[in-house]
Amino acid sequence: MTTLTDNLSRLSGRPERIFISVDERTGRSTVSFFPTDVGMPIVRESDARGEQALVAARAIADTYPGCAIAGPHFHVSKPAGTAKRRRGR
Repeated sequence: MTTLTDNLSRLSGRPERIFISVDERTGRSTVSFFPTDVGMPIVRESDARGEQALVAARAIADTYPGCAIAGPHFHVSKPAGTAKRRRGR
């Protein structure tokens, strides 16, 4: 498990917002930042409820006062290899 120091060392600036999204199909959570050049998204496997991502986001937001957290937002991704359907004309 990553620590707060690991998460903060990934950032190259001050985030204004932190977004948390959770893919219900894969059980993977993602913590991303705005502006996007602040840091790469943090992906956590086996976090279907987004609890680990929320703990990490709160720790980062506590370090940067005024940083807002959005989420967790839940979605279901399409399985890999599914063809995109075209509408009939």
